[in-house]
Amino acid sequence: MTFSVSLGWALTLPLPLSEPLSRPRIVGSAAVRAGSSARLECSVRRGQAGSYRWERNGEVLREGERLRLPGNGTLCILHVTISDSGYYTCVVSNAVSQNETSFLLQVHHSANVVLPMVLACVIIGVLAGIFVWCRRWKNSSDDSR
Repeated sequence: MTFSVSLGWALTLPLPLSEPLSRPRIVGSAAVRAGSSARLECSVRRGQAGSYRWERNGEVLREGERLRLPGNGTLCILHVTISDSGYYTCVVSNAVSQNETSFLLQVHHSANVVLPMVLACVIIGVLAGIFVWCRRWKNSSDDSR
């Protein structure tokens, strides 16, 4: 939109108008395997976001060794670990509004993780033995094993 005033001379100024932002939407896989990568994309349906910010547990996320923030509301987490599970919040803002939404990311054990199970056998108050079983979780794509 432009605005013109004529008082013997002409002045044309661009007048940017910002529309309030809708609540953002986060798209991504809610469940990922440990060791893989996670990608979350944040977008708004109404308005144009001037900036995007990602938070986890109320702390602003900064790009680092495993975190990538390529812009336009995208968050990439490389080589996710179980400790990466949690709520991720995307905060969008422009000149007239700010809005946010959260997304629960759940990281599950990878297919090759061995989880021990301990079983103790007690006979009349005396410890008779301790047995340890380990089970390798089978990947759903490993049908040949």
